[in-house]
Amino acid sequence: MKKLTTIIIALLCVGQVWALEGEEWSRRALERTVGTYGVGEPSSLTTLPALPTPERPHTFWGLRTVQMGAGLVGAGVVLSAADLQTRELRTDYLPSFRYHYDDYLQFSPLALTYGLKLCGVEGRSSWERLALSNGLSAGLMLSTVYAVKYGLGRLRPDGSTYNSFPSGHTAMAFTAATILHKEYGTTLSPWWSVAGYSLATVTGISRSLNNRHWLSDIVVGAGVGILSTELGYWITDKILGSRGIILPSDEWEPVRIGRNPSFVGVGIAHNALLYDADRYERLAPSSIGFSVEGAWFFTPSVGVGGLLKVGRYADLVERGVVEGASVSEPKPLNSTSVMGGIYYNHPLGERLHLGAKALVGTSRNHYLKNSLIDDYGREVATIEHDNTEHLTATVGLSLRYVVADNLGLRLYADYNYIRTDYILTRIPPIEACPEGVAAANGVAAAPAPASAHSGGLSTRHSGYQRPLTFGIAIDALLW
Repeated sequence: MKKLTTIIIALLCVGQVWALEGEEWSRRALERTVGTYGVGEPSSLTTLPALPTPERPHTFWGLRTVQMGAGLVGAGVVLSAADLQTRELRTDYLPSFRYHYDDYLQFSPLALTYGLKLCGVEGRSSWERLALSNGLSAGLMLSTVYAVKYGLGRLRPDGSTYNSFPSGHTAMAFTAATILHKEYGTTLSPWWSVAGYSLATVTGISRSLNNRHWLSDIVVGAGVGILSTELGYWITDKILGSRGIILPSDEWEPVRIGRNPSFVGVGIAHNALLYDADRYERLAPSSIGFSVEGAWFFTPSVGVGGLLKVGRYADLVERGVVEGASVSEPKPLNSTSVMGGIYYNHPLGERLHLGAKALVGTSRNHYLKNSLIDDYGREVATIEHDNTEHLTATVGLSLRYVVADNLGLRLYADYNYIRTDYILTRIPPIEACPEGVAAANGVAAAPAPASAHSGGLSTRHSGYQRPLTFGIAIDALLW
């Protein structure tokens, strides 16, 4: 164990040296960028040019991270409407997913903070101030989480216990990530903030994949973690004043924006459907979707990138297929798409950017089988979607607001093309409907068929969908 600890600390020290060398390279690149595009001289070569916007008042609620935490708590309440759909999506794709790495991953941003400190890399606080602010942050987070957990008593999605809301693992992960952000992300490099919040996000996603938490549990847990840490640091500032502050943070500095709008982001969306109601019939509605998206811009306006998304889309069949029958437990069609293509960016203001994209790739539908039942409760046909890969395409528009130096909030609307071929199998009845069953269903007894059949006739139908996706994404901006 001692050897492992020594190796980890050594790797952290080496990584810090590499990061400092990378910052030197970034400073030189920035000098070239300023000269090339005429952005104007930055206040320091370690930062990007600052926006000429008025500085906000130094209040607790004026902090960008506090606003982000409060926004996550509010978003979690709204997203509770999508909890069941998210759980069903997980169950369809990863029903047996169960790993315990999230039990340890939740502490990883905190391990990075103290590892850097042990390596002699100074951050915002002295050891004493760091211990006090971290202790207050953890205490506030734990008391809030457990008071709500056992006060509300929400059942976990796996049905194990009544302490699901909010997610304690996610709250701990985002508490640790915010500590790393305040100690090193606001003083040394914003990339430490990106690293911490990325690890925290993976922790939250893992809690959903492990079927231990609903989506709203995770989002609210993230907000509680951020707010608890900010409140813990605010109380420490009130108690100690400026004592123990080694490096002042740039939390109150104006937002700095570069010329290159490259990004990596995660999004959540609702899938709406456009279809010809005279030609097609909808068996099940569309619902939620998730995405990971990123682009590298080789000019300030044009770049290349890719999109990975998983979504639940309506199950469409041609009219007449279900005539005289009903669908037993209809389910939406799950589809995974991987695409790449061209991205475009146009600034509308200092912080507001309009984006566009045109992507092509492949999509694979998750296997789905819906049964058609007649008035007598007999299965008369099945509709099967296989998982064959098909060509898919997406065009979209987005509107991004730059919240902080390396953080953006993006609203997007995508128009998609997805193939939805299916196999229709007719099942002729092999016996008359018993009178008892007919009476129970309130219908007349079915006459005996003229002949019995042991098999059905299968036909393949080609279909497609044109769903509209409306979503919101959080972007890490790679200026």
